[in-house]
Order: sequence, then structure tokens, then C-alpha cells
Amino acid sequence: FLNVFQKFSGTLKIKKICKRPCILILDSLKASSVQNTVQVLREYLEAEWEAKCKTCRKFSKSTMADFCPRVPKQNNSSDCGIYLLQYVETFFQNPIVNFELPIHLEQWFPPHLVRSKREQIKDLILQLHFQQQSGSKS
Repeated sequence: FLNVFQKFSGTLKIKKICKRPCILILDSLKASSVQNTVQVLREYLEAEWEAKCKTCRKFSKSTMADFCPRVPKQNNSSDCGIYLLQYVETFFQNPIVNFELPIHLEQWFPPHLVRSKREQIKDLILQLHFQQQSGSKS
């Protein structure tokens, strides 16, 4: 753990930041069982560790905590990929530092970012298409 000092209302407050790996389930649809997903991920990590390191290692809850923060939810069944991209982008721009349960991230990013993401992807695809077309004509 790292100690970070924050000035809060004129007093000095120590905030602990966790620097351990963990499993984060960022579920925009709430379509599946979180515990089943976590178990599959733990089994995958154990198999991958054994294949690469040639030793056994358990990825239990005590060695790797799992969290399912309350995140912004999609209101349809087609925006999973858009939400995934936004979660990753936001995670790197504004990482989660407080792992006290429950983790409330419903306001992690404004809804308009997700709405504009589809348009940004379309524009990028068209830009790449036109670049490829102009490059093949030379």
C-alpha cells in the first residue's frame, strides 16, 4: 500500500491506495452471473500460469480480490463494445483508487461520451478507408 496525503477541509488526511492486482468486472449489461465470470477468470489465470511458469498457483479470493463496481449501464443490447471501449478509456484516464465496498462508479463518465463514441468510430473507419483508397491509387 502507498500512503497518499490529501488536504481535506484544512486537515491532512492519509489515503491508502491499493497496488495489488485484482479482478474487476465492469458489466454494462448485468447479463451474467458475476461469480461465474470471476471463477472462469480465476481458472484461466491458473491454467495460463501453469502453462507459462510450469508451476501451480492458486488465484483465490485471498490472493487476488475481485470487485464488481456499479458502473454506467447501457439501455440496449447492442452497445456492449462501445461501453467496453469507454470503460477502458476512462479507467486509464481516471483510474479507480478507492476499493472500499461498494464501489460506486455510476457517474464515472457522462452518458454523452458513450453516445459520441459510435460516431467517432464511424469517422475513424471512414478516414482509414479513404486513406487506404488514396494510397492504392498512387
